[in-house]
Amino acid sequence: MIKKEVTFQTITPLYTGGVDMKMTEIKPASIMGSLRFWFDVICHFSGKFNGPKYSQTEFNYKKYQDFIESKPEVTDVEICEHLQLSPTARYFGCTGWKSKIGIETINSSKDEIRWIPPSKRKIVDGKNWYLPEKYFEGKFTISFSTEGTEIAENILFPLLNFIQEYGFLGAKNNIGFGRVKMVNSDFSLYKLLHIGESIYNPHEIVEVTNDKNLLKRDDVRKIIYFSVTKKNSVYLGEIKNLLIEKSQLRSSEIRDRSKRHFIFGSIQKDNYKEVIGPNATKIIPFISENEIGFLGIPAIISMPEVKHD
Repeated sequence: MIKKEVTFQTITPLYTGGVDMKMTEIKPASIMGSLRFWFDVICHFSGKFNGPKYSQTEFNYKKYQDFIESKPEVTDVEICEHLQLSPTARYFGCTGWKSKIGIETINSSKDEIRWIPPSKRKIVDGKNWYLPEKYFEGKFTISFSTEGTEIAENILFPLLNFIQEYGFLGAKNNIGFGRVKMVNSDFSLYKLLHIGESIYNPHEIVEVTNDKNLLKRDDVRKIIYFSVTKKNSVYLGEIKNLLIEKSQLRSSEIRDRSKRHFIFGSIQKDNYKEVIGPNATKIIPFISENEIGFLGIPAIISMPEVKHD
């Protein structure tokens, strides 16, 4: 087992859930869920892992038993190949198969948990976007564990590099929460994912565009990044501007109600291309250290479901 500590600094607030929306600690399950999600997104959009070889998201115990009885010295790699497990199931686990990546501890200062009074939780007047009552801002350190150096260097480190650039940790991404940067890492050399025989740069799945309409296209097999402007103020001022712009973008999508609900999020049980609501938003407010914009992932519509433990 290899252990590696990584210190993160929040760019936007971090929220990992809690009773009555009152966050009291950074929850490992929420961070692991984010790692799993973004790894799944990368594998899906790459187009390299969607064939039969990686088609199974569940562990077939009978097939596993038959295989190890016929070949007692079998390796984990051979087991995954034989069971045709998806990359996400192989490295982040599924029922019957343990994750190769874990979190040992998360250390942070409780002084960096922010409390927001109810009168100041609403972000945009007339809209249902609210800050949680408690969230985290500041530095936190995660002690990761991996089954071997190869998994750390070929999977975890490139994934953290991608999340630092384009991803999110935790919940409330619909209001821009969860943008982080690593402050003590030496991971800059680890950009490429090594999955089986494939070597892949996850940044290739992102298309930077100046066409805002691409954010709503579910037929573009890319994550779409649209930059709005340079960053000028603190989180709350920037997120207000982005949410107002997103609201205007939503209002322009009036022809297809089910598509609008799929892309912008809704509690309605619409049917859009056989995807039944409720739906989370596929256009996410994005705040980096230097600029603000939107991340669009509507093409996630065809991403296969991966079951979590």
